[in-house]
Amino acid sequence: MAKIQMIKSDAGRPAYAVLPWADYVRLATAAGADPEDLALIAMAEAARDEDTFPADVAKRLAAGANVLKTLREWRGLTQEELGAKADMSKQYISQIETGRREIGMKVAKKLAPALGIGVESLVM
Repeated sequence: MAKIQMIKSDAGRPAYAVLPWADYVRLATAAGADPEDLALIAMAEAARDEDTFPADVAKRLAAGANVLKTLREWRGLTQEELGAKADMSKQYISQIETGRREIGMKVAKKLAPALGIGVESLVM
């Protein structure tokens, strides 16, 4: 196996491991990972100029779940926290998530950085 890069948290504990794709596939397959998940990850990796998401997030989005709600939950943010980061009200975010409002480009440009994603992912 190739050298693995460890990324530590602010507390100095291992938080992430970066390893070659072939090693990841071998380990995930040996652990009994769902082959569909590996395929989604491979598709995301191939789309290098697009945001990539974990398989469970990609599945929710593909099934038609609300984009903003899905990405907000993935980031572990409440509506209030996201609103504070994007300088928007919790109520406005709620209206987008319930379909009473749509995400326009102006709003997407405020929300995307708060979620750590590209604008295109919100208006897809």
